[in-house]
Amino acid sequence: MFECADRPKVFRLLSIFLISLLAIFPLSGCTEYGKLLAEPFVRVGQYISYKSEGGWEGTRRTFTEWVEEERPSENFDDREGIGVYGSAGDETTPGGLTEQDPIADFEELKPVGFVNYGEFDATVRADTFIPLGETALETPSGASTVSVANDGVGDWPNSSRYLSVPMGAYSWCIDWTPGDLDEDGDFDYFHYIQNDPTILDENDSDDLESAEEVAISVPPISGVIFKGKCKENLVYDNCVELNSEVKVYSLYAMEQGNPPQIKVAANAAQQAPPAGINVTFGGVSTGYGSGMILWQEGDWVEASTSDSYQALGVQVHGDQTIGWARVLFDGLEIWRGDTSSYIIAEGRHGVYVEVRCFPPGTHSIRIEGLGAEGSGGGRSIPVSYFCFRE
Repeated sequence: MFECADRPKVFRLLSIFLISLLAIFPLSGCTEYGKLLAEPFVRVGQYISYKSEGGWEGTRRTFTEWVEEERPSENFDDREGIGVYGSAGDETTPGGLTEQDPIADFEELKPVGFVNYGEFDATVRADTFIPLGETALETPSGASTVSVANDGVGDWPNSSRYLSVPMGAYSWCIDWTPGDLDEDGDFDYFHYIQNDPTILDENDSDDLESAEEVAISVPPISGVIFKGKCKENLVYDNCVELNSEVKVYSLYAMEQGNPPQIKVAANAAQQAPPAGINVTFGGVSTGYGSGMILWQEGDWVEASTSDSYQALGVQVHGDQTIGWARVLFDGLEIWRGDTSSYIIAEGRHGVYVEVRCFPPGTHSIRIEGLGAEGSGGGRSIPVSYFCFRE
């Protein structure tokens, strides 16, 4: 029989045991790792969700967004009840329920810092989480931070290496990019799981200067390295009992841990789409490799299919000198915005717009240039590809 004073020790031991078990059964996808000069990776998350109840022509629509900074009011378009920018808050579902970030359910948060002793900058987020005083796993916060490598330039460790999370036991997922290893034009990403559990409790400081710190190394000194980013990136749930919705991400879809199964080049003349999918374009749009460039207002490229898919998406990817665009699903505008304001990584801008959970039938997703300058001073829209999720 344990006395009350022994309970914290029992919890710590049990938490460590449970997370250690998870580390024994790693994700599939082990890969060889090569070294190139690292490109600094900075994630700026912007999450937008638009839902339509009763079909795309339904009477009730809900639009919300999580943003890290205020946006100018002139960038709000309510002509069809669709806002380009919204206020921070909970996502409202058609049933009136709310979906909150798991962090909102906990009142007290503790900071934890990450010191990177490796050679590449790393993005860190929670992989598993057991709340303090509990024994069952719960969904961790999706927050992430960047821990820079010591390259001899600037301050190290960097002052922004902290996360504020609820108290409990954690394992961490660390991802990074060494560059374009296979020279296919896309950055390659890898990740590993930090095996040693981190326990945050009442004894940990609330001040950053005295916060608990976790040592990481990128690449890791030992252990399994997996291909792709950490698994949180593309949110995808079963479409059962869900109405059509749109998600907008500041990321490159095919570099994620949960990418769509089918990637279709935007330039069909360069790379023909698979059977059952058609890609067409209009205006003065021109091909650039496997992608298409929309140069002026009214230029467009579209993918359509009658096959059964649960999600369709379109990827914009370029430098900061790209402009405003809009996306239409079955002829209805579902999103518009400044594509240069979405940051994928340092020097890489663009947005991924995905429509999901729509009824069977013939569907199309079109991206159209608006001919308006983005924050980087450009107007063109580089469309990389369309995605289809089965």
